[in-house]
Parts: sequence; C-alpha cells; structure tokens
Amino acid sequence: MGRAEERRARQRGGRRAAPKRRRSSGAAQGAGGKSRIRRLFTWKKILGTFFGLCLLGMGAFIVLYMMIDIPEGNPEAELQSNVYKYSDGSIMARTGERNREIVDLAKIPKDVQRTFVAAENKTFYNDAGVDLKGTARGVLNTLSGKGAQGGSTITQQYVKNYYLTQEQTVSRKLKELVISLKLDREKSKDYILAGYINTSYYGRGAYGIQAAAQAY
Repeated sequence: MGRAEERRARQRGGRRAAPKRRRSSGAAQGAGGKSRIRRLFTWKKILGTFFGLCLLGMGAFIVLYMMIDIPEGNPEAELQSNVYKYSDGSIMARTGERNREIVDLAKIPKDVQRTFVAAENKTFYNDAGVDLKGTARGVLNTLSGKGAQGGSTITQQYVKNYYLTQEQTVSRKLKELVISLKLDREKSKDYILAGYINTSYYGRGAYGIQAAAQAY
C-alpha cells in the first residue's frame, strides 16, 4: 500500500471515530442530568424529614401545654424562721427549720432588684418567661450526662424553686418550660421577681434576700 492510500485510510478512520466522540459526550450529559435529579430528590427527602420532625415536635409541645397546669407551691419553699428581736429591733434569736424571712418586693431597694435582673436575666421584663435556647441546651446536657448548666430565666428558676424540684431530668425541664410560660401570662413580673428573690438559696444556710443580708 502506498503512502497516499495510507493517508486516505487514516482520514477515513478519523472521520468514522468522530461520531463515537459525540455519542460519549451525549452519554456524559445524560449521566450528569441523572446525578442532578438524584441530588434534588435527596434534598427533598432531607427537607421533608426536617419539616416533619418540626411538626411532630410542635404537636407534642401543644399536647404538653394543654396537659400541664400550674401546681400548688412546695410548702418547704415557704418555710420561714421564727425571729425574736429586742425592743430596739436587733435580732435576739432565730429558730425554725429554714432560715428565711419573706419580704415584700416594695421593701427591697430598686438597685438590688436591678442587680438581680442584670445578673440573671437581662430580658426579664420583656421576655415570655423562658429561654428556649438555654432550655434546649439543658435538655441536651441532661441526656448526655453533662449535668446542669446555666441559661434559665428568672421565671424558670422561680418555678424550679417554688413549684418543682432541683432534680436534673428531661421531664422536669419540660414541666419547667410549660409552667414558666403559663406563669408569665398569669402573674406580674413583680410577683415573679419577689418570689424568685425570696425562694433562692444564697449560701451559709440563708434562703431569701433578707436572711442572706443578715448572714453576710
């Protein structure tokens, strides 16, 4: 075979190979389209699952809200000591199971009230009584065994002190959330703040701000 014939054969071979390249390109485009469809389908499944879980959680919370009422307060949270005073008003003796003197909020200086709010719950006068992020963090810590962590509002802390217990369980945390929401709707902020100040423990056996002032 001469050189001219070899050249023509190579040219014919190149022309025949061209359609194969076009078919490969078309196949790649088809595969890419299928891949995009699969990705879209996967994202739809993920979003559908997410919204489904959100709806399920909302439904469960509505049921809890309807089932849980504000309970009676713990009698221990209202225990006070018997205080015996001299004629000049100084304390002679104090007896009783619990070192506490409940005082009206009007007798607590405004600066002291503002200090509590600034330190514990800056949004106290504007929030709905709960901190959802802090509550969720507390539930996760309880489930993971990490124990308690701050983040509750003044209302939630008062509910824990006066209506519930100090136990670290998911059920107690959920009750605290619902009761706090309801209490914030039914009671004034001053009522809640006074309750919180009078039921909190301040160390040295002192419960309530009055006993704490005398202990320190």
